[in-house]
Amino acid sequence: MTFDDGILRLYQTVNTAPPGKKPVDGLRIKDEYHYGYDNLGISRYFTAMDHNRLIESVINIPDWPSVDTDDIVILENQLQYHIVMIQPTYDEDGLKITKLSLERISENFVIEA
Repeated sequence: MTFDDGILRLYQTVNTAPPGKKPVDGLRIKDEYHYGYDNLGISRYFTAMDHNRLIESVINIPDWPSVDTDDIVILENQLQYHIVMIQPTYDEDGLKITKLSLERISENFVIEA
């Protein structure tokens, strides 16, 4: 398996407001990974729709990193995606990979400087 479709940035959501102010959700960089697109199967797509989710992409990243469904992914297209499902598995060569099912976010978070 190749991870040559680009580099994604993984962010965690944090409160970016100054102390004592109303909380403001923002993003703090957590890690970066090379990724490769995977097939978005019809079963995955319609199962997600049954649960009012719209999966737009499935990507693979190497190993089994610390990724949470609360994390946000930004791909090279600069769009922000919510992680709907995380699947640690093995590729055809027996190497550890993680499949991430992604749903695009309608309102973007501010990225912490």
